[in-house]
Amino acid sequence: MKLRQSMAGLHTWGGLLPSWLLFVIIFAGTVACFDKELSRWMRPALHDGVVSSLGADDVRGWLQQNVSDELHAFWMHGPTEREPYWRLGWEVDATKTIHNVAFDPRSAQAEPMPETLGGEFFFKLHYNLHAGDIGMYIVGLAGMFMLVALVSGVIIHRRIFKDFFTLRPKANGQRAWLDAHNLFGVVGFPFHLVLAYTGVAIFVASYMPAAAQVSYSGNVMQYFGEVMGSFEREEVGQPPPAPVSLDALIAESQRQWGGGEAGWVSVHHPDDASAVVDVRRRDRSRIGSPQDTLSYDAGTGELLNRQDASTGYRAYLWLAGLHMAQFGGTLVRLLYLLMGLAGCAMLVGGLQVWLAKREQRGDRSVIWVRALNASVFAGLPLASLALLWGNRLIPAGYSERAVAEGWVFAGAWLLVAFWAVLRRQQGRRLLRGQLLLGALLALGLPIINGLTTGGHLLASIGRGDWALASVDLFLIVAGLICAACAWRLKGVPAPAVARRRAPRVQEA
Repeated sequence: MKLRQSMAGLHTWGGLLPSWLLFVIIFAGTVACFDKELSRWMRPALHDGVVSSLGADDVRGWLQQNVSDELHAFWMHGPTEREPYWRLGWEVDATKTIHNVAFDPRSAQAEPMPETLGGEFFFKLHYNLHAGDIGMYIVGLAGMFMLVALVSGVIIHRRIFKDFFTLRPKANGQRAWLDAHNLFGVVGFPFHLVLAYTGVAIFVASYMPAAAQVSYSGNVMQYFGEVMGSFEREEVGQPPPAPVSLDALIAESQRQWGGGEAGWVSVHHPDDASAVVDVRRRDRSRIGSPQDTLSYDAGTGELLNRQDASTGYRAYLWLAGLHMAQFGGTLVRLLYLLMGLAGCAMLVGGLQVWLAKREQRGDRSVIWVRALNASVFAGLPLASLALLWGNRLIPAGYSERAVAEGWVFAGAWLLVAFWAVLRRQQGRRLLRGQLLLGALLALGLPIINGLTTGGHLLASIGRGDWALASVDLFLIVAGLICAACAWRLKGVPAPAVARRRAPRVQEA
């Protein structure tokens, strides 16, 4: 068997088997390119474009007044251009549970905003499917399958450059889908190859932990501490003195860095005399912030340790920053968005080619594959739109608001999957119905946003808040595309499917 023939089978099945999972991963990662803008849209308190005037001491004061548990650590992050508010998280020492709140920038005092899943929901869906370590391993395996499919795809495509300029949408179904698969595959190949590789590489220590387990006698946290750079002090079991001002330590850190910007601020063992304050550096001028850290005594403000990121850790941060589009601003994130959508289209086109070939052979079992396609390729976007509807319609005072949003997402996806199974014999009619539903949901969101928050699209454009307006504009464009595709499908007859004829039996 020749190399190209062997690679053809590898490309077909290596790309087919994880294709539905890869679609979920790529779609969620594509949306996560603008996760912070989406989080702003999902929090009406941020629609006015007001930057928080709170300080780090105000945030710590809220924690001291409202949380009575003994804490292992707490951490906070100040306002940025994309997130104009303070964020706070803490870990309870006894239960190891982690809590997070975000503070309303319009309030002069620390006042938490209603909770929401925000754009971080899609970020977690992208890298661990909301399934913890098991989900992270599944995503890593899918990423390796994607690398295999990409490399084998280049080998089997002899006319890769010619296919780049070939697209015949009016050809027969299989030819049109094959052109689309080739076009989007070639256009996004360098991007998809780099993103698949970096996505696996940045979690390689978790995928293959044996070396760290052996070298550090099972103490993996010591390994990560040495690689990332951390300063630890043993607890002394004595009550802490009056803490020094966190705002003063942030200002001192910026002076130490020659005007550098402070990022995360964390306090370890805050209820002990050995409490340490870590201030990490945030550098937006490079791919991947170097994470240089200054450690201070929480009681005296004395500088205890200065940790500059090692060369190896800087290389890791560079790969992570490249994968997560942590450079270049809005233009780069927009490019990542377009290339991510091209990856989704490549997967859809490849599966449609596989289906068209088997339909020509009269294989009736492909209707179940079509049902799975409709459940995933249409179900995930429709469930995402339903999540945004739930964000607008669930009362702000509801105690488990973020959990309710998650149930809206899961429930909507299950309903679409059930719909796809019921209509599995009517693929074209099912697709048209899903497109119409997508158009209705997408075009209705800017309207319901204006009615429920008062921060309508024209107001955002009027004050030049394009980061917020871009969410509504994207929904409008997506809704119009869905409506146009549904209109084109109106009255188009379903393609004829070849039927297998029973073999004739000759009588002797």
